[in-house]
Amino acid sequence: MEKLYYKEPRLSLSATGEFFVRVIAYSAYAGTTIAAFFFLLSENASERSLGLLLLLFIIDRAMHVRHGERTIYELKKGDKNVARSCSPQSYHILNYSLRKALVLKKNFNLILLLELLGRRDIQEALRRLGVKHNDVQKKVETLIESTVLIEGAGKEYYLKNIESLVVVAFQNAIDTGEQYTHPRNLFVALSISGDSAIAKVFDLFNLEEETVQEAIIFGKWGRMFFGIRRIPAVLGGFIHNPTHLRKRVINRSWTARPTPVLDQFSTDLTELANQEKVGFLIGHNEEMNVLIHTLSRPGKPNAILIGEPGAGKTSMIAHLAYRLIKDDVPSPLYDKRLVSLDIPALISNSTPEVLVGRLKEITDEVILAGNIVLHIPELHDLFRTANNKGGINAIDVILPIIKNQAIPVVGESFPREFKTYIEARTDFLDQFESITINEISEKEAIRFLVYQTLLLEKQYKLFITFRAIEQSVKIAHRYFHNKLLPGSALDLLKQAIIAAKDERRKILEAEDITKIAETQTRIPIEKAGDDEAQKLLNLEEMIHKKLVNQSHAVSSVSRSLREYRSGLSRKGGPIATFLFVGPTGVGKTELAKILTKIQFGSQDSMIRFDMSEYQDKQSISRFIGSSNGESSGALTDAVSKTPYSLILLDEFEKAHPDILNLFLQVFDDGRLTDNLGRVVGFENTIIIATSNAHSEFIKTEIEKGRKSGEIADDLKKKLTDYFKPELINRFSDIIVFRTLTQDETKQVAKLLIGEVSGTLRESQGIDLVVDDSALSEIARIGYSPVFGARPLRQTISENIRSVLAEKILRREITRGVVVIMSFVDSSFVWKIDGDGV
Repeated sequence: MEKLYYKEPRLSLSATGEFFVRVIAYSAYAGTTIAAFFFLLSENASERSLGLLLLLFIIDRAMHVRHGERTIYELKKGDKNVARSCSPQSYHILNYSLRKALVLKKNFNLILLLELLGRRDIQEALRRLGVKHNDVQKKVETLIESTVLIEGAGKEYYLKNIESLVVVAFQNAIDTGEQYTHPRNLFVALSISGDSAIAKVFDLFNLEEETVQEAIIFGKWGRMFFGIRRIPAVLGGFIHNPTHLRKRVINRSWTARPTPVLDQFSTDLTELANQEKVGFLIGHNEEMNVLIHTLSRPGKPNAILIGEPGAGKTSMIAHLAYRLIKDDVPSPLYDKRLVSLDIPALISNSTPEVLVGRLKEITDEVILAGNIVLHIPELHDLFRTANNKGGINAIDVILPIIKNQAIPVVGESFPREFKTYIEARTDFLDQFESITINEISEKEAIRFLVYQTLLLEKQYKLFITFRAIEQSVKIAHRYFHNKLLPGSALDLLKQAIIAAKDERRKILEAEDITKIAETQTRIPIEKAGDDEAQKLLNLEEMIHKKLVNQSHAVSSVSRSLREYRSGLSRKGGPIATFLFVGPTGVGKTELAKILTKIQFGSQDSMIRFDMSEYQDKQSISRFIGSSNGESSGALTDAVSKTPYSLILLDEFEKAHPDILNLFLQVFDDGRLTDNLGRVVGFENTIIIATSNAHSEFIKTEIEKGRKSGEIADDLKKKLTDYFKPELINRFSDIIVFRTLTQDETKQVAKLLIGEVSGTLRESQGIDLVVDDSALSEIARIGYSPVFGARPLRQTISENIRSVLAEKILRREITRGVVVIMSFVDSSFVWKIDGDGV
């Protein structure tokens, strides 16, 4: 590819020379205008014709007064001098800034920035970013005054500076779909120039390179004269370019034929593109290039786009139609019509014979016409017709089109349906190039929302800041996984707009997006408020109200949550991953439950798996979905639905090694790909795996007087009997739970009885008092050297809950009484105080 360069002869002129050139040019236009009117008034027909010709020339120049010599489209295919694509406004600003820099011997970029800040489109972009252009102007003026003189800087020095800037501006103009290089593109070029003085200004006002590049689009479509906006009605209007558009039903060689039956059961996308109704596309450049290359190749010119709903498959097809009418495709696709088959209309209300007849007629028409690119949305539906229409498979009927090397066919399908219906038909699939369409990036989604915002503002009469757009994309990508970008971000933005309209607000800020997202997800997205901060600071104390001992475990999980809510947790992984190791009944699962209720709001936010149920190799399909796409994964589905949650993996060591290997990626990257290729994020989860492995070793070491923290290093070495070292090293912490003593078991019993007492008071209005003798006996009965405190709940159920239930049903105790439980002479004794209702 030829190197881009900037060569503008007018900048090489002296001030005097430039003045004379302008005088001559203006004089020539004035003389031509006078001559045109003079000849038009002449009685001589030839002179009147000449006058009309001159008038048309003047009108043409007036219509193109804001245009450069060449459009960017023309320049991309020919001359590489980017000066030719600069609009007159760009030239004048560059020229003025150059002359001023030469006189002042100051930083050219700062002088250029100061001039650009006077333009409305730049001011509009800054307004979207919440920055006052007057403040930026004052700062730039101060910097220009304070910077040292650039000694020995001549015109060549500044021209090199200009060349590097304009080349970058030209690239930005291509990226944003401009026809010419405008001053706003120069502003973007300054933001990525690397000039330390410019960087200082942009950093001061928090103007990042990428945000400037996207916000400047608002300047392009901003206000014109007297507040009139030039916003199109639909997204397709944003790519309208009156040049190089072709509208043909018949190809240039006039060999195409009409297609009446096809027209009845299809939509001509090239016609819609001509009407500016479709064709807008952000992202998917690589996939688009593969698609066009496939459709234009001599053999098997067929492609199938595979992606989830909202991935952009249909938008790519519409953009292909736009590229076709612009002739922005390889020559084999010139003059083609992109026609989308209407499958529901084709199949509905038709007998098997009628369906076959329609498909055969369409097949004959497409082959005879020779200028059709056939689009089949939801291609898998044609495979289903065998079941729905008495065994006839529509795919076999249209197979002649697909195998015809002259008829490009592009289909769409979803990953699950592709695996179920299409992948098995190798004879059919062999005719296609499979192209996977993934979710667009956050940057691309932001740009998409910028254009959508222009339409939404027009509809709702609301000013939407760029920060609100940015926040919509970031939050949607992180927390809303049921829908892909940009759809998830657009939904969130629309909900915030509706809420703002209901509250009669005129401006939508980033904070409004956050509030809506928090309401929907119940995830704390904003910075921790005073109440939450106090809760986090006192988390250990709150947990210990419901959990006895295990201080090291409580401190570790509390610390990880404080780091997460302070924004200091590790990026790219879960909030934290813990391995709780210890005997049964010592509080491993209980701590997970308590933590879920305190921090995640409800125990419903716990995703729990008994890993002993996943011991064979086949069980991996239950975890992430079956390979044929028929069943989804329990883990991936659960996290997609509840992204802010605690995941408890009980008896982790019993899982099959292949399942344990899945967690290598989860613990490290916070991501897991399911059977359909969807990536599920674990960034907002705490993962706790429990294990009873080497419980005897832990018990022995504790009895020797060693603390839990001291045992962890030795235990890590022993755990390699069950887990790979790389998995062990990926845990945030391995926490040893020690066996509970008799006194600690008594404390646990007190907590559990407190739960019963609270339930009794709330539901029946009865107070329960269990004295120390009864509490000690309950703790003794409920303690097991093998199962720890686990039997306590059953003991309390048998000796307290059941007894109370019978007394309530017999009306022995009623609302308002106090029930006292004691242990006397080897049996529990019940005493009732007070008069019941």
